[in-house]
Amino acid sequence: MTAFKSKIRIVLSVVLMLSALGGVAQRRVTPVERSNNRTLTAEEHKRKVKELKSKGLVILGDTIVSDSTAMQCDSLKSKRMQYPKLTSLIFGANIWDPVMRILGQKYGGIDFSAELSLWNRFIPIVEVGAGWADNTPEDMNFTYKGKLSLYGKLGASYNFKFNNSPDYVALLGFRAGYSNFGYEIRDIRLQNGYWNQSQTIDILNQRSHALWGEFTLSIRVKIYRNISAGWALKYHFLFNHKTNENSEPWYIPGYGTRTSRISGGLSVFYTLPFSHSKSAHRSSSAGEAIDNAINKALEKTGGADAQPLNHE
Repeated sequence: MTAFKSKIRIVLSVVLMLSALGGVAQRRVTPVERSNNRTLTAEEHKRKVKELKSKGLVILGDTIVSDSTAMQCDSLKSKRMQYPKLTSLIFGANIWDPVMRILGQKYGGIDFSAELSLWNRFIPIVEVGAGWADNTPEDMNFTYKGKLSLYGKLGASYNFKFNNSPDYVALLGFRAGYSNFGYEIRDIRLQNGYWNQSQTIDILNQRSHALWGEFTLSIRVKIYRNISAGWALKYHFLFNHKTNENSEPWYIPGYGTRTSRISGGLSVFYTLPFSHSKSAHRSSSAGEAIDNAINKALEKTGGADAQPLNHE
């Protein structure tokens, strides 16, 4: 009986061992499938972008996509309103000095400008004008006459509201100005205290030139159709100017008085648009309609990998 029980124990032990070995043999680690995504080469990237464009897909606004389409969408992302490279040509007339002369200013002139708007963002500008002066300072013994002389400025401005309608802009700019001009100092009264006699002399036909820099901060708003008005605050500083043996210029055309640093501007502009861009301002419903159209395009071109846009 004891031998029989021993045989049963041996059989059961063998069965348990075989069961344990079978369980171990059936265990396996589920492998993680490696993503098929990889970095596209430059040529593959160009082909993908060309393929998307050929199917009429345009990405507007920030786009959330799967890894397989992130690179293509990244290169096509843009703002909701994008202006063409050549947005408009803008002609202006600065009437600040004529207005100030009416109010009693003794110097000034008028200048005209031409601006080229690039992407409604960068605006190179050329300004030309003429200025003169006729001033007899109070409690002084002379009259300063600045001859009518030309000046020019060359520079550029940056539009902080570049992604908004060009009807309203806020600009920070820099100009470099130059003028070659003539002036005279007349009726200089010299008093001889000992003999109690006076003498009047003139310093005529003086020539000078000046080179200066100018920072501008300005805003511009549309008034009617293609006509707008702008206000500017200017800070300028002299690089150099010519002094003469017996005199020094008091007024520099295009700059102002030699010792002044701050002046203003009041201009009227006419805008000649190169393209009829839609307003940069879009309502949320319009943005959602665009996103819906893009989502449909993504579904057609990206299949299961495409994911919907999030409307900002």
